[in-house]
Amino acid sequence: MKFTLFSDARIGGALRRPVLITSITESVSRTGKPFLKIGMKDGVTEQVAMMFDTTEAALTANKGIIQHCIADVDLSVNEYQGSKSFIVNNISICRNPAVTMGDFVKVPPVDIKLMYNEICSMLKAFCENSGDGHTPVSELALEIINDHKESYMKSSAAITMHHNILGGLIYHSYRMAKAADALCSVYPILDRELMVCGAVLHDIGKMTEYETSEIGDSCFTSDGILFGHLFIGANIVEKYAEGKNYSPEKIKMLRHMILSHHGKQEWGAVVNPATPEAMALHLIDCLDARMYNFEDQMPQIKPGEISEKRAMGLDNRIYHANFSE
Repeated sequence: MKFTLFSDARIGGALRRPVLITSITESVSRTGKPFLKIGMKDGVTEQVAMMFDTTEAALTANKGIIQHCIADVDLSVNEYQGSKSFIVNNISICRNPAVTMGDFVKVPPVDIKLMYNEICSMLKAFCENSGDGHTPVSELALEIINDHKESYMKSSAAITMHHNILGGLIYHSYRMAKAADALCSVYPILDRELMVCGAVLHDIGKMTEYETSEIGDSCFTSDGILFGHLFIGANIVEKYAEGKNYSPEKIKMLRHMILSHHGKQEWGAVVNPATPEAMALHLIDCLDARMYNFEDQMPQIKPGEISEKRAMGLDNRIYHANFSE
């Protein structure tokens, strides 16, 4: 779409374009007048715009605007506390048939089905080499993702921090599996099968921890709040391994990798990493999360410039190198 993005809108100007309505929150001002906070996606980023002197019911009744609809908006771009703020001057249902949901829903840059098939191929390669008389744990990993294929391919990997998009879970797991496989060639101490299986399954509990909408927005489920994805994921592995011919030691190591992949208990790990594979998985997890933060936010910064604020998920502002100079 050839429309100005939120990030390119200039303070003091106006922005007219189609957007995806992600949320509508009603509130009341200090003077008792109603106003709305309307979440909007432009296909790259999301912003909240204010609409005054109206209610959600009136917006729906008079304009037909509801959550997850595509709307044409006329916004004023102002400044508030040092940042851009957006005010809705006019809003209506978008009637342009060329504008579709796909213009706004963020998905991985790699085809989701291709990623799923590649993960399955990696796991099947281990399945052909049992070696010690036990069933390869890669068969367990393959069974789990096959049984939960739809959720595994759809789920977000977070609510805000990283890979918080439709298909974010499989994208994060896919890149980690490829990184884990490559890392084993550098560090022979690592068990390759455990590393790949750990990468594929480390966040499997997020299918239960989050509920992901058709546009990739996610929210916590009750199980997610009560237990968290590390505990849920370790329990899934234990359940699938029960009564089968898997190596008890490898199942123990795989569960430990899931329970410790956040690295430290103060960062959400159930326990700290105690094996080479667990430590390597934690570091790969951090690496992929940070790289995603850079990839996600650098397109909003022009080459040769630095971000206005510290980037989400990072400890510094981002500089976009200008290699053309």
